[in-house]
Amino acid sequence: MRLFGKKDVELFVLFRESARVVVRGGDILLNVVNDYQDLDMKMARLTAMEHEGDRIIQELVRRLNTSFILPFDREDAFQLVQKLAATLDYITGIIDRMILYKAGEPDEKVREMVNVLYESLLLQDKALNLLERVEQNKKEILQCCDQITQLERKQDHLYRQGLAYLFEHDEDPISIIKWREVYEHIEMAQDYVQDIGDLISNICVKYS
Repeated sequence: MRLFGKKDVELFVLFRESARVVVRGGDILLNVVNDYQDLDMKMARLTAMEHEGDRIIQELVRRLNTSFILPFDREDAFQLVQKLAATLDYITGIIDRMILYKAGEPDEKVREMVNVLYESLLLQDKALNLLERVEQNKKEILQCCDQITQLERKQDHLYRQGLAYLFEHDEDPISIIKWREVYEHIEMAQDYVQDIGDLISNICVKYS
């Protein structure tokens, strides 16, 4: 079963484009934490990408509001849109805090957390690309969602470890505040990816 009727095929194209923009945001984040140079240029790229993401989200919402053929719950579709947008917002927030707060070059713990988030974004992108043919791809989609859940648990562990290390070894209160916010934004972005994985899993169960 195709999730979208012929008149709504553009909806699914827009979902894929939105997920791809989120991955591109992850690309920029990964580049920032591994190569802490040319930050103004990277911030400009991120801003342009964020505008593109906003445009896609607005078009998705417009089409969801005007479509008559939508074989799964409109509420599920709107939640996917909202959570994709929130994920991108938190990725932007991570980079904002590192650059605008002048927090300094990220350490190995931050790079590890970002790597886990990025791996989750790739799985999210893959699951959304498979979702159009849910019956055919159900097993692979659910595998992606299970892997996202495993990565979310790993991220929780890294987050707690990171905070403990920060409070134990950083003697500068301002530095602690800056990096704690970075950790929190990585964790929140991960939580939204997990929410999207849960939504996709539920759609698989309902419509296959």
